[in-house]
Amino acid sequence: MNLPNSICQSDLESLLEDTFLQSAIHYAQTDSTNTQAIELLASDNSVDSPCLVVAESQVAGRGRGANQWWSASGSLTFSLIVEFPKTAFSVEQKNLLPLLTGMAILHTGETLLPDADFALKWPNDVYLAGRKLAGVLIEVPSQSSDHAVIGIGVNVNNSFSDAPEGLSSTCISLADQSGVQHSRIQILRTFMREIESLLNSAFGSTAAGETFLDDWPAYCLLTGKQVTLQIGSTQVTGICRGIDISGALILETVNGPQSFLSGVVHSWI
Repeated sequence: MNLPNSICQSDLESLLEDTFLQSAIHYAQTDSTNTQAIELLASDNSVDSPCLVVAESQVAGRGRGANQWWSASGSLTFSLIVEFPKTAFSVEQKNLLPLLTGMAILHTGETLLPDADFALKWPNDVYLAGRKLAGVLIEVPSQSSDHAVIGIGVNVNNSFSDAPEGLSSTCISLADQSGVQHSRIQILRTFMREIESLLNSAFGSTAAGETFLDDWPAYCLLTGKQVTLQIGSTQVTGICRGIDISGALILETVNGPQSFLSGVVHSWI
Protein backbone atom coordinates (compact mmCIF):
# COMPACT_ATOMS: atom_id res chain seq x y z
CA MET A 1 0.00 0.00 0.00
CA ASN A 2 1.33 3.46 -0.90
CA LEU A 3 2.08 5.96 1.80
CA PRO A 4 0.02 9.17 1.71
CA ASN A 5 3.11 11.04 0.44
CA SER A 6 3.88 8.80 -2.53
CA ILE A 7 2.65 9.15 -6.11
CA CYS A 8 3.26 6.28 -8.52
CA GLN A 9 2.55 5.52 -12.17
CA SER A 10 -0.70 3.73 -11.38
CA ASP A 11 -1.90 6.85 -9.55
CA LEU A 12 -1.31 8.95 -12.67
CA GLU A 13 -3.10 6.39 -14.80
CA SER A 14 -6.10 6.52 -12.48
CA LEU A 15 -6.16 10.33 -12.74
CA LEU A 16 -6.23 10.06 -16.53
CA GLU A 17 -9.18 7.69 -16.26
CA ASP A 18 -11.12 9.55 -13.56
CA THR A 19 -10.62 13.23 -14.45
CA PHE A 20 -10.48 15.53 -17.46
CA LEU A 21 -6.68 15.18 -17.69
CA GLN A 22 -5.41 14.03 -21.08
CA SER A 23 -1.75 13.59 -20.14
CA ALA A 24 0.45 13.56 -17.04
CA ILE A 25 4.18 13.85 -16.35
CA HIS A 26 5.81 13.01 -13.02
CA TYR A 27 9.21 14.11 -11.73
CA ALA A 28 10.98 12.86 -8.63
CA GLN A 29 12.70 16.26 -8.52
CA THR A 30 12.70 19.30 -10.76
CA ASP A 31 13.47 23.00 -10.60
CA SER A 32 9.90 24.19 -11.13
CA THR A 33 6.88 22.42 -12.59
CA ASN A 34 5.85 25.69 -14.26
CA THR A 35 9.27 25.93 -15.92
CA GLN A 36 8.96 22.33 -17.11
CA ALA A 37 5.45 22.97 -18.44
CA ILE A 38 6.54 26.08 -20.34
CA GLU A 39 9.52 24.24 -21.83
CA LEU A 40 7.20 21.42 -22.83
CA LEU A 41 4.95 23.83 -24.70
CA ALA A 42 7.95 25.45 -26.36
CA SER A 43 9.14 22.09 -27.69
CA ASP A 44 5.71 20.65 -28.49
CA ASN A 45 2.78 23.01 -28.97
CA SER A 46 0.48 20.02 -29.55
CA VAL A 47 0.61 18.85 -25.92
CA ASP A 48 -2.44 16.81 -24.98
CA SER A 49 -4.17 19.17 -22.59
CA PRO A 50 -5.24 19.44 -19.90
CA CYS A 51 -1.80 18.16 -18.93
CA LEU A 52 -0.57 17.61 -15.38
CA VAL A 53 3.09 18.19 -14.50
CA VAL A 54 3.71 17.08 -10.91
CA ALA A 55 6.90 16.80 -8.86
CA GLU A 56 7.76 15.09 -5.60
CA SER A 57 10.24 17.89 -4.96
CA GLN A 58 10.83 21.35 -6.41
CA VAL A 59 14.20 22.98 -5.82
CA ALA A 60 13.36 26.34 -7.42
CA GLY A 61 9.60 26.71 -7.12
CA ARG A 62 8.40 30.15 -8.14
CA GLY A 63 5.72 32.46 -6.82
CA ARG A 64 4.52 35.82 -8.12
CA GLY A 65 7.23 38.32 -8.97
CA ALA A 66 10.55 37.40 -7.35
CA ASN A 67 8.92 35.20 -4.69
CA GLN A 68 9.90 31.58 -4.26
CA TRP A 69 7.73 28.70 -3.06
CA TRP A 70 9.16 26.61 -0.21
CA SER A 71 8.66 22.96 -1.13
CA ALA A 72 9.18 20.31 1.53
CA SER A 73 8.54 16.58 1.64
CA GLY A 74 4.80 15.99 1.85
CA SER A 75 3.75 19.14 0.03
CA LEU A 76 1.95 18.99 -3.31
CA THR A 77 3.53 20.96 -6.15
CA PHE A 78 2.19 20.74 -9.66
CA SER A 79 1.25 22.63 -12.80
CA LEU A 80 -1.77 22.25 -15.03
CA ILE A 81 -1.54 23.13 -18.72
CA VAL A 82 -4.91 24.21 -20.11
CA GLU A 83 -5.85 25.39 -23.58
CA PHE A 84 -8.10 28.45 -23.63
CA PRO A 85 -10.21 27.27 -26.63
CA LYS A 86 -11.12 24.14 -24.64
CA THR A 87 -12.46 26.19 -21.70
CA ALA A 88 -15.16 28.82 -21.25
CA PHE A 89 -12.45 31.45 -20.78
CA SER A 90 -10.48 33.55 -23.27
CA VAL A 91 -6.89 34.67 -22.89
CA GLU A 92 -8.25 38.17 -22.21
CA GLN A 93 -9.87 36.77 -19.05
CA LYS A 94 -6.63 35.31 -17.68
CA ASN A 95 -6.83 37.59 -14.63
CA LEU A 96 -9.72 35.42 -13.42
CA LEU A 97 -7.67 32.21 -13.48
CA PRO A 98 -5.81 32.65 -10.16
CA LEU A 99 -9.08 33.52 -8.42
CA LEU A 100 -10.89 30.56 -9.97
CA THR A 101 -8.01 28.21 -9.14
CA GLY A 102 -7.94 29.42 -5.54
CA MET A 103 -11.66 28.67 -5.26
CA ALA A 104 -11.08 25.14 -6.60
CA ILE A 105 -8.31 24.59 -4.02
CA LEU A 106 -10.53 25.94 -1.25
CA HIS A 107 -13.43 23.64 -2.16
CA THR A 108 -10.99 20.73 -2.27
CA GLY A 109 -9.84 21.60 1.24
CA GLU A 110 -13.42 21.80 2.45
CA THR A 111 -14.03 18.18 1.39
CA LEU A 112 -11.27 17.17 3.83
CA LEU A 113 -11.89 19.67 6.62
CA PRO A 114 -15.53 20.79 6.29
CA ASP A 115 -15.56 22.74 9.55
CA ALA A 116 -12.24 24.52 9.05
CA ASP A 117 -11.83 28.25 8.42
CA PHE A 118 -10.73 28.63 4.79
CA ALA A 119 -10.28 32.00 3.10
CA LEU A 120 -9.11 33.50 -0.20
CA LYS A 121 -6.56 36.32 -0.39
CA TRP A 122 -6.60 38.23 -3.66
CA PRO A 123 -5.35 37.32 -6.11
CA ASN A 124 -3.67 33.96 -5.66
CA ASP A 125 -3.49 32.64 -2.08
CA VAL A 126 -5.61 30.24 -0.05
CA TYR A 127 -5.61 30.56 3.73
CA LEU A 128 -6.52 28.12 6.49
CA ALA A 129 -7.02 29.23 10.10
CA GLY A 130 -5.44 32.60 9.29
CA ARG A 131 -2.27 31.17 7.72
CA LYS A 132 -1.24 30.50 4.13
CA LEU A 133 -2.13 27.03 2.87
CA ALA A 134 -1.63 27.31 -0.90
CA GLY A 135 -0.47 29.60 -3.65
CA VAL A 136 -1.13 29.93 -7.39
CA LEU A 137 1.06 31.21 -10.22
CA ILE A 138 -0.49 31.74 -13.68
CA GLU A 139 1.74 32.08 -16.72
CA VAL A 140 0.75 32.45 -20.38
CA PRO A 141 3.81 31.52 -22.48
CA SER A 142 4.58 33.99 -25.26
CA GLN A 143 5.35 31.11 -27.65
CA SER A 144 1.99 29.46 -26.97
CA SER A 145 -0.51 32.15 -26.05
CA ASP A 146 -3.48 29.79 -26.45
CA HIS A 147 -2.30 27.97 -23.34
CA ALA A 148 -2.12 28.86 -19.68
CA VAL A 149 0.17 27.20 -17.16
CA ILE A 150 -1.47 27.09 -13.74
CA GLY A 151 1.19 26.49 -11.09
CA ILE A 152 -0.03 25.33 -7.69
CA GLY A 153 1.62 24.63 -4.37
CA VAL A 154 -0.43 23.16 -1.51
CA ASN A 155 0.89 22.40 1.95
CA VAL A 156 -0.51 18.94 2.58
CA ASN A 157 1.62 16.71 4.83
CA ASN A 158 4.67 18.91 5.27
CA SER A 159 5.20 20.18 8.81
CA PHE A 160 6.05 23.82 9.33
CA SER A 161 8.06 22.97 12.42
CA ASP A 162 10.89 22.40 9.89
CA ALA A 163 10.16 25.50 7.82
CA PRO A 164 12.58 28.40 7.34
CA GLU A 165 12.35 31.20 9.88
CA GLY A 166 9.36 33.42 9.20
CA LEU A 167 7.21 30.73 7.58
CA SER A 168 6.30 28.69 10.64
CA SER A 169 4.08 31.47 12.01
CA THR A 170 2.53 32.50 8.68
CA CYS A 171 1.96 29.19 6.86
CA ILE A 172 0.08 25.98 7.61
CA SER A 173 -0.50 22.53 6.14
CA LEU A 174 -3.60 20.36 6.06
CA ALA A 175 -1.79 17.90 8.34
CA ASP A 176 -0.89 20.69 10.79
CA GLN A 177 -4.57 21.56 11.07
CA SER A 178 -6.06 18.05 11.10
CA GLY A 179 -3.35 16.12 12.92
CA VAL A 180 -3.47 13.35 10.27
CA GLN A 181 -1.77 12.63 6.95
CA HIS A 182 -3.74 13.05 3.73
CA SER A 183 -3.59 11.26 0.38
CA ARG A 184 -2.04 13.64 -2.11
CA ILE A 185 -3.37 11.68 -5.09
CA GLN A 186 -6.91 11.95 -3.73
CA ILE A 187 -6.41 15.69 -3.28
CA LEU A 188 -5.26 15.93 -6.89
CA ARG A 189 -8.30 13.93 -8.03
CA THR A 190 -10.74 16.14 -6.12
CA PHE A 191 -9.03 19.32 -7.29
CA MET A 192 -9.17 18.26 -10.94
CA ARG A 193 -12.89 17.69 -10.69
CA GLU A 194 -13.40 21.05 -8.98
CA ILE A 195 -11.39 23.07 -11.46
CA GLU A 196 -12.87 21.24 -14.46
CA SER A 197 -16.33 22.27 -13.31
CA LEU A 198 -15.26 25.92 -13.03
CA LEU A 199 -13.19 26.05 -16.23
CA ASN A 200 -15.90 24.52 -18.38
CA SER A 201 -18.69 26.80 -17.21
CA ALA A 202 -19.11 30.37 -18.38
CA PHE A 203 -17.35 32.37 -15.68
CA GLY A 204 -17.62 29.26 -13.54
CA SER A 205 -21.41 29.53 -13.45
CA THR A 206 -23.51 27.02 -11.54
CA ALA A 207 -26.86 25.51 -12.45
CA ALA A 208 -28.47 28.31 -10.46
CA GLY A 209 -26.82 30.91 -12.70
CA GLU A 210 -24.31 32.02 -10.06
CA THR A 211 -20.58 32.26 -10.67
CA PHE A 212 -17.57 31.61 -8.49
CA LEU A 213 -17.30 35.40 -8.21
CA ASP A 214 -20.65 35.38 -6.41
CA ASP A 215 -19.13 33.02 -3.84
CA TRP A 216 -16.01 35.13 -3.38
CA PRO A 217 -17.36 37.55 -0.70
CA ALA A 218 -18.08 34.66 1.67
CA TYR A 219 -14.39 33.69 1.63
CA CYS A 220 -12.59 37.00 0.98
CA LEU A 221 -9.86 37.52 3.58
CA LEU A 222 -9.49 41.23 2.79
CA THR A 223 -13.04 42.61 2.55
CA GLY A 224 -13.61 45.39 5.08
CA LYS A 225 -9.92 45.55 6.01
CA GLN A 226 -7.47 48.38 5.41
CA VAL A 227 -5.22 47.06 2.66
CA THR A 228 -1.90 48.41 1.41
CA LEU A 229 -1.23 47.39 -2.19
CA GLN A 230 2.25 47.57 -3.72
CA ILE A 231 2.22 48.45 -7.43
CA GLY A 232 5.79 48.76 -8.63
CA SER A 233 7.35 51.50 -6.49
CA THR A 234 3.94 52.92 -5.50
CA GLN A 235 1.79 51.99 -2.53
CA VAL A 236 -1.98 52.49 -2.42
CA THR A 237 -3.98 52.14 0.79
CA GLY A 238 -7.72 51.76 1.10
CA ILE A 239 -10.56 49.71 2.51
CA CYS A 240 -11.15 46.54 0.51
CA ARG A 241 -14.63 46.34 -1.05
CA GLY A 242 -14.10 42.94 -2.68
CA ILE A 243 -13.48 42.23 -6.36
CA ASP A 244 -15.29 43.13 -9.57
CA ILE A 245 -16.39 40.94 -12.49
CA SER A 246 -12.95 41.25 -14.13
CA GLY A 247 -11.21 39.95 -11.00
CA ALA A 248 -9.85 43.37 -10.04
CA LEU A 249 -9.40 44.28 -6.37
CA ILE A 250 -11.59 47.21 -5.31
CA LEU A 251 -10.15 49.62 -2.75
CA GLU A 252 -12.01 52.59 -1.25
CA THR A 253 -9.22 55.18 -1.16
CA VAL A 254 -9.08 58.83 -0.19
CA ASN A 255 -9.66 59.53 -3.89
CA GLY A 256 -12.70 57.28 -4.09
CA PRO A 257 -13.06 53.64 -5.19
CA GLN A 258 -10.28 52.30 -7.40
CA SER A 259 -9.88 48.92 -9.10
CA PHE A 260 -6.58 47.09 -9.49
CA LEU A 261 -5.90 44.12 -11.76
CA SER A 262 -2.34 43.71 -10.51
CA GLY A 263 -0.24 44.43 -7.48
CA VAL A 264 1.03 42.75 -4.33
CA VAL A 265 -0.92 42.97 -1.08
CA HIS A 266 1.73 44.37 1.24
CA SER A 267 -0.35 44.34 4.42
CA TRP A 268 -3.89 44.30 5.76
CA ILE A 269 -5.37 45.17 9.16
